[in-house]
Amino acid sequence: MKKVLFAINTLNNGGAEKVLLTLLRYLDSEKYEIHLLVVFGEGIYFEQLPEYVKVTHIFPCKSKEATKEIREHAEILYEQYVKESYDVMVAFLEGPSTKILSYCDNPDCRKIAWMHTNLKKRHRTAVFYKSFEEEKHAYERYDQIVFVSEAIRIAFGELFGEELVQNAAVCYNPLDAKKIRRMAEMYKVPHDKFTICAVGRVIPEKGFLRLTSICEHLAEDGRDFIINIVGDGKEYDRLEKMVLSHHLGKWEHLIGFQENPYPYIKNADLFVCSSLNEGYNLAISEAIILGVPVISTDCSGIRENLGNGKWGYIVENRKETLYQAIVRCFNDPRFLEELRKRAEAGSTRDTYVERLKKIEKVIFGDVVLC
Repeated sequence: MKKVLFAINTLNNGGAEKVLLTLLRYLDSEKYEIHLLVVFGEGIYFEQLPEYVKVTHIFPCKSKEATKEIREHAEILYEQYVKESYDVMVAFLEGPSTKILSYCDNPDCRKIAWMHTNLKKRHRTAVFYKSFEEEKHAYERYDQIVFVSEAIRIAFGELFGEELVQNAAVCYNPLDAKKIRRMAEMYKVPHDKFTICAVGRVIPEKGFLRLTSICEHLAEDGRDFIINIVGDGKEYDRLEKMVLSHHLGKWEHLIGFQENPYPYIKNADLFVCSSLNEGYNLAISEAIILGVPVISTDCSGIRENLGNGKWGYIVENRKETLYQAIVRCFNDPRFLEELRKRAEAGSTRDTYVERLKKIEKVIFGDVVLC
């Protein structure tokens, strides 16, 4: 039986956390002894972990003190909290978990770092390292780096050096289409006017503030519509204040986090991704599975999400071009129907088991995918 340690920063409601939960449920507990180290012990997914996963955490929650401790004493944290030997270690998210596991010096342990975001666009992990060189060295200590999209792999190579991505693998996130379609029928969402849906953590990268600005322009145009934003996050209060101060409550509804967001997606006329930066957007793929027309800004991974435009419409990453594309959906029913047909064509793909098998092979070294 192989012994594997996964590490992740939190178990909050992000795409990486959801993918890890899916992977942990998929892995055979008869073949693998699975341990999980959560750096900041917070998040909604703790209760959903399989009972055979042995879980520990380092800090109770995110804080400036914890960030400083990781930046200054990550090696000591490793020694304190990783007390057993493993066949495989997987840092499943960039930043704290990647830095801490990089201090493993066991030559018999296969070490893998998983990349979900474009650090060249927004280097949000830098706060956990004393210098750029220290972060690069942390990645150099891994046997392999895995990227959730080819675009992320390219950006990482441009930032840290091509030598670090020579032995890289690209593993797209797995999605259970049958389960998503079943969950989309579990409750009803009102649908009495043109409805736009956006799903994701309410953080700067997702661009919900500029989507709210677009909402204001659409309202000024006299459009009859609503926008449902499903999710929460550190920018939620700021977003809520913007909706209230601009008197947009009639049009923009902040739904908050939903464990099952799929009825909101399924009952929308249009799914919009307003992101400034992405890795591989799970919500877009979920909308495609449900056959909902998709418009997205052009950022890392989106072209792979949407088959380079085959399954949705990709616009220049500016508020003005996103607004124009949304307006086109109001004005041109044929365009919206074309987007629906693109989504329906993409929804026929079923890659769930294939992607999970590939991830398992990459983690346990059965194949090396360059």
